[in-house]
Amino acid sequence: MEIVIFWLVLDALFWLLRLRPNSLVSRTAFTWLGPKPMVGELWGRYQLRWSMYSLGWLLQFALAFSVLLFVVGKWKLVELDGFAGVVLFTLPFGIAMAAIAALGFAVKSAKAHWLGPNPIYAGDGEGSAV
Repeated sequence: MEIVIFWLVLDALFWLLRLRPNSLVSRTAFTWLGPKPMVGELWGRYQLRWSMYSLGWLLQFALAFSVLLFVVGKWKLVELDGFAGVVLFTLPFGIAMAAIAALGFAVKSAKAHWLGPNPIYAGDGEGSAV
């Protein structure tokens, strides 16, 4: 029964966030969606924007990891060992995933730019190149 309540609350929360898509809370909640292609944009440029987006996540993970290490080291917070241990264990995975994504999108962008094909995005309708 608890899982049903959880999903109902989560669904209601997403519904509320969709009502005001430009609010700070909504933009923060849905920031993981990433960039969308713009009409007239080259595929290589779009992949480069994804690479920059992934680098932004890499920097956020690295900053969170560094701040947590500083706080734990500065105040000798060994009593937070459980929580800090989980966070210190998982943040490097986020850093690695963001780094791999940034590198992968950069390689895809370079490949499209220099070797092709590098189609132009024509929109969501028919005849869309990307």
